[in-house]
Amino acid sequence: MTLGIIGVGHLASYLIAGIRKSGDQRRIVLSPRNKDVAAKLAAEFNCEIMTDNQSVVDQADIVLLATRPAQSLLALQDVSFRDGQIMLSAVAGVSVNELKLYAEPAEVVRCLPLAPAEVCAGATPIFPDNEAVQELLDPVVTVIPVADEEQFELGSVFGCIGGWVYTLFGQLQNWLEKQGMPNEQARALAIETFHGATSLAKDQPEMDLLEQAKLIATEGTYTKFFQDAFEDKGGMAALIESSDALSKKLKS
Repeated sequence: MTLGIIGVGHLASYLIAGIRKSGDQRRIVLSPRNKDVAAKLAAEFNCEIMTDNQSVVDQADIVLLATRPAQSLLALQDVSFRDGQIMLSAVAGVSVNELKLYAEPAEVVRCLPLAPAEVCAGATPIFPDNEAVQELLDPVVTVIPVADEEQFELGSVFGCIGGWVYTLFGQLQNWLEKQGMPNEQARALAIETFHGATSLAKDQPEMDLLEQAKLIATEGTYTKFFQDAFEDKGGMAALIESSDALSKKLKS
């Protein structure tokens, strides 16, 4: 199925790179508005640049909307979809019902693949579930179908937290460097510590994550000492409060 993209920016770039890295050589057509990015993607990943958004829709079976939220509905006002198409929105905070006003008779599905999609990693919620969307995204990211739009917005919170994780890595790397560790070793240690933890958790799907933490951070260990000190400083409470605040903002 031909993939068309309206909104050729960072998110579209991540997804196109991941699609090609996964071995998917389907036809991809791009809107022309961001000329420099579109030209780079066309040259590097064998995409075609169309003359306007309607040309993208005319050529595509799946149309990915990847604009900024404030521009999303404006981008759809001047295009017409046809029956049998899928309008796949990667726009945070814009509901299926809002999108349907402009996308019908196409089916509307929401997703939120992020930067790790570039290297075929990470996850995205999708709502509603759709076989063609799963076929497109499964080789690139872990697809998590959710039951309703409220759960999808909760997944969007984690998408934003995923971006914050790089700040966490960077702060820990900086701490190691201030203690005298060279840059290369500090960076590797900061990244691989978390990579190891997530790999173990992923390999033991039957294990409750908090129970797994308790098995590792047992009384008398330095891991438990750090965990208690972090919680005493408000670390866990701040994480939950920030997640609550972001969830409310997305809903509003």
